[in-house]
Amino acid sequence: MRLGIVGAGALGTFFANALERVASIEILRRGGDPLRLARVDAVLLAVKTYDTTAALSPLRGALGPKTAIVSLQNGLLQVSQIEAALGPQRPVVLAPTTEGATRDPGGGVRRGGIGSTVLGIPGGRPGTDLPDVLAELFRSAGLAAEASTPIEPHLWAKLVVNAAINPVTALARRPNSWIFEDSEAALRAATLAREAAAVAGALGIGLPYLDPVARVVEVARATALNRSSMLADLDAGRGTEIDAINGEIVRLGRLLGVSVSENERACDEVRRAAGA
Repeated sequence: MRLGIVGAGALGTFFANALERVASIEILRRGGDPLRLARVDAVLLAVKTYDTTAALSPLRGALGPKTAIVSLQNGLLQVSQIEAALGPQRPVVLAPTTEGATRDPGGGVRRGGIGSTVLGIPGGRPGTDLPDVLAELFRSAGLAAEASTPIEPHLWAKLVVNAAINPVTALARRPNSWIFEDSEAALRAATLAREAAAVAGALGIGLPYLDPVARVVEVARATALNRSSMLADLDAGRGTEIDAINGEIVRLGRLLGVSVSENERACDEVRRAAGA
């Protein structure tokens, strides 16, 4: 299988390194020639949500009409941003992943614990066997992966965890272990997770775990040394994904009449910290 990867950061490089043993990999780096991806079967999208349009728009005339975009991104804006960049007919596979990676001081990529990836077609789109094909390919590369329909429960499963861990660790400038080491951090993360889970419930989406707070702590312990992507963005003076994560929870919560006051506060604080 021929795979393109857009996003040569830590996560994109991690997947490229893992998958190159079982597939032909072509990485498109920032400013690279989009025609390098003209013959790939699917493109893994590993850029931050705020970079999606800039990263994908150059591919509009380069990709074949059946080449799927496989989104490894955070948050709930993935499909709308992909469509804005490439048009509404582009095949899309959502791939919420708990894999994490960071760059070490020497420039190498370090895996942040053992994660897993779930692949599926967004609701309302025609079914295809591509999620199954990709899940099998991932497994053959030694990665935990499965295909699932519907994909939305898994998308929200990751969103709830990100909404709890990312802003709390980013604002504290601490690694993920802060979630269970500090009582105030633990309380705030729990409130963020419960609000997010309540929004999912109001949408009729059942999460694949019973206790969202326990799941947040479980992930924080499994990735204790990791510095969240939101923290990395603040450290680097970049924008953050707060709008795609907590911001979407706030937007939907307001529409549905669900209390999201802690997510609102987290959004405000992270935006101020990022200078937005």
